[in-house]
Amino acid sequence: MRDHRFAHAHASDYLDGELGPAERRRVERHTSVCPKCRQALESLRRTLTALRGLRSERRDDVAAGVIDRLRRAP
Repeated sequence: MRDHRFAHAHASDYLDGELGPAERRRVERHTSVCPKCRQALESLRRTLTALRGLRSERRDDVAAGVIDRLRRAP
């Protein structure tokens, strides 16, 4: 039970590369034997990837809009 809590509590830090080696191994060891936690970690990974993509698209749209407005300005 403690490893379930640990894996869930540190999933975001794990994906962001913010855990030390021992903590990282603990998450990896647990998710290698626990399908439920592995699925939760993969779901979070997909969500973060999608959100990063949206943020990137939005920046491009904003930049293009600003450049367009500057070109049309008197």
